[in-house]
Amino acid sequence: MAPKYKQVAEQIETDIMNHVYQHTNKLLTEDEYATKYGVSRNTVRKAIEILVNKGYVYQVQGSGVFVRDHYMSDYVNLEKLQGLTSDFSGRKVETQVLAFELTTANEEVAERMKCNVGTPVYYVKRLRLVDDHPFSVEDSYFRKDLVVYLDRNITEKSIYNYFRNDQKLAIGFADRVIYADFLNAEDAALLELKENDPALLVDNTVYLTNGQIFDVSRSTHHFRHVKMLKVSNIKS
Repeated sequence: MAPKYKQVAEQIETDIMNHVYQHTNKLLTEDEYATKYGVSRNTVRKAIEILVNKGYVYQVQGSGVFVRDHYMSDYVNLEKLQGLTSDFSGRKVETQVLAFELTTANEEVAERMKCNVGTPVYYVKRLRLVDDHPFSVEDSYFRKDLVVYLDRNITEKSIYNYFRNDQKLAIGFADRVIYADFLNAEDAALLELKENDPALLVDNTVYLTNGQIFDVSRSTHHFRHVKMLKVSNIKS
């Protein structure tokens, strides 16, 4: 289990993402959080420091802690791996499952997943739409012995909500590589673009808290629709 201050930071961060503080843009006081979560002020202080370092909030001496004024929706949030349903809250997000199968890891997938060739994996290919416009094509592999169970109905919704809430997976961190490339014919047709049009690709490698890789994926984004957000804090 994560230290208490990290748990508090995650809960406040979730509130920020859900626009809980949008009316004032100001967090509660240390005393208020200490009472709310049943922790010490020092624990709250360490939690706030995490959020400051991640660029979500800033401190004004004598006034309090404020949420940074940046767009929290309409962007793919690189800070958290929550998925389009969370990133585009308030907008119409749809999923078309193009392929779902239980297969085995080939050499490329095994190398990315740091597992043996032939390891059982779930393969999922999905087309994601935002406000009825093709947004991205996702090719994902999930390691079966870590995910345990997945079916087509689940993949039609938020897979990560299922992993967190139903499977209780302890998702730890992710490596995300972003680069540009040209579309192949298949993905171009799905995104309603032309073959060799540009695309923005994101390769995700997602780890559990124990360091095991359970998900490797590639998202191919429509270049006209995607914007990405990375909040940062520049220390002096």
